[in-house]
Amino acid sequence: MPDLCKFGSGKEMERKASENEKVYHQVIEHITNLAATKEISFGSKIPSERELMATLGFSRNSIREALRTMENMGIIESRQGQGNFLVNHIGESLSSVFSMLLSMEQTNYIEISQLRRFIEIGSYLLAVKSAKKEDLACLSEILDEMDQVKGEERAKLDKKFHDQIVLISDNHLLELLNEALSGVFEIFISEMSKYVTDEDKERLVCLHRNVYDSLKKKDISEGIERIREHYNIIDRNLQMLAEKYKGVKAQ
Repeated sequence: MPDLCKFGSGKEMERKASENEKVYHQVIEHITNLAATKEISFGSKIPSERELMATLGFSRNSIREALRTMENMGIIESRQGQGNFLVNHIGESLSSVFSMLLSMEQTNYIEISQLRRFIEIGSYLLAVKSAKKEDLACLSEILDEMDQVKGEERAKLDKKFHDQIVLISDNHLLELLNEALSGVFEIFISEMSKYVTDEDKERLVCLHRNVYDSLKKKDISEGIERIREHYNIIDRNLQMLAEKYKGVKAQ
């Protein structure tokens, strides 16, 4: 039987966890304040462990644990021999969270598609107000390329079109969520595209053009309706693919 004293009591472990959480919140608050006062920015070096220890009054181990947590969250990046730098890798971190939720069957691709639908509708509403001529030109160029290719190349351009709608919205949080979801969704969409009928493929291409035309005319209701139709096709095919995999798994 293991010696429980060696690991400390349950209360002791809870106390240490509480202390670590307290340190983490104070470290991130301190770095947030430095960013707010323009003393640091994305890409710049944050204070060293020694400086954080002196400023906040915590031990090296506590500071190091807090920084490790921030690195796992995609807020900072540790560079060998250089120190820690403020970065924005939160999208990658969120993507890992979504991947884990999928692996643990706490969500599924249909739910992710539904979230992407809401993100794109919200992005379209903002894009109607903020789209510039160069934004529309970029979308038009993507559509022209889609007309000339098939298969994986068309799938890449499909993703590029949707990503561009989110970029035009000029909402950084929507961009962040879209980036995180795209990372886990892209592989499954690529697999699904093998089973989509030619009729659905051509309808999806047509719907992209409809969304572009609606955005150009600043037609909110028509654009949203076409986005909904697009995702209805995606969700229907996702459901069919999920049932196919379920059947294979059960055999």
